[in-house]
Amino acid sequence: MSNKIIRFIGGQWGQRILILLIIFIAMAIFEPKFFLPKNAASILLAISVYGIMACGMLFVVLLGGLDLSVGSMAGLSAVIISVFASADHFGSAGVAKGLLVALIVSIAVGYLHGVLVTHVGMHSFVVTLATKYILYGIVPTLTGGAFIYFEGDGFLYQVGNARPFGIPLPIIIFLLIAVICGILLSQTTFGRRLYAIGGNPTASALVGIRVYRNTKIAYIISCITAAIGGLVLCSMNGLAGQTTANGYEGNVLLAMIVGGINLAGGEGGIPGAVFGALLAGIITNLMTLLGVSADFQKFVQGMIILAAITLNVYTSRKSAGLAATPRRRKRAEEPAQAAGKPPGEKAG
Repeated sequence: MSNKIIRFIGGQWGQRILILLIIFIAMAIFEPKFFLPKNAASILLAISVYGIMACGMLFVVLLGGLDLSVGSMAGLSAVIISVFASADHFGSAGVAKGLLVALIVSIAVGYLHGVLVTHVGMHSFVVTLATKYILYGIVPTLTGGAFIYFEGDGFLYQVGNARPFGIPLPIIIFLLIAVICGILLSQTTFGRRLYAIGGNPTASALVGIRVYRNTKIAYIISCITAAIGGLVLCSMNGLAGQTTANGYEGNVLLAMIVGGINLAGGEGGIPGAVFGALLAGIITNLMTLLGVSADFQKFVQGMIILAAITLNVYTSRKSAGLAATPRRRKRAEEPAQAAGKPPGEKAG
């Protein structure tokens, strides 16, 4: 029994549960307010937004790419919907037009990402970093630098504030998207092809998988879920403007990393993304309760991301038998060099 427990704790999910237990114990000691039902609801509402975005970004990460534009895509979508809705005094026709335009824009941006990454050969980091600033730059031109405040209790209000069966609708939307994305990745040919491309794109192309087409679809899915996240966020806040979803790509990336998703591609799944979103939300909420300033929270997030990436790389290299450091490899090569052998050949 003890060996099974040790093996479980040494596994990925065992480590995740252990991290949660450590956080819960620490909060029970230092901040009991963490366990209040109101605070739990606040955490779930917060993670619903970047949880939605994380589910879509996972498709890109599985290919070994990144989408740093999810925050700006969410903000732009929120503003587009709000502009059309306010022009119609938040009537259903204006909201419908806004939703349609936001959907078209998200598909177009995702397709552009896919084209630049596949046909042009640009790295996803560069492409999405550039479009991130482009989209952020478009937002103030649409709003005139002002915030758009929602009126009434129509569709836009209900998306972020309705509680069917007593459950906040943003949480339901998050869970539905997680289930849909999970089915796409685990139960469809498209999902299996994404894992294959992320593992070895050259071999995937040789066996007939259409790498370019599947890559474009992955980036489109990422942008669509970002747009949905923007809709939910602006509905929850009751407004949209140039700061909407600003910096959310950091929370999404944090969710990816602490969720155990391999940034090199080919490994990971929706359960990890959901757990990562939950853990990222708990960490952010924890720092807020402890009175940590917003600027220092960014510092802590950066340190967590750096530590998690380092652990991710080390674990991947260790599983591949490559965990030896350069110094150790050099020491291992010295006897061979002394014997006049090439570095990669054994002495004797």
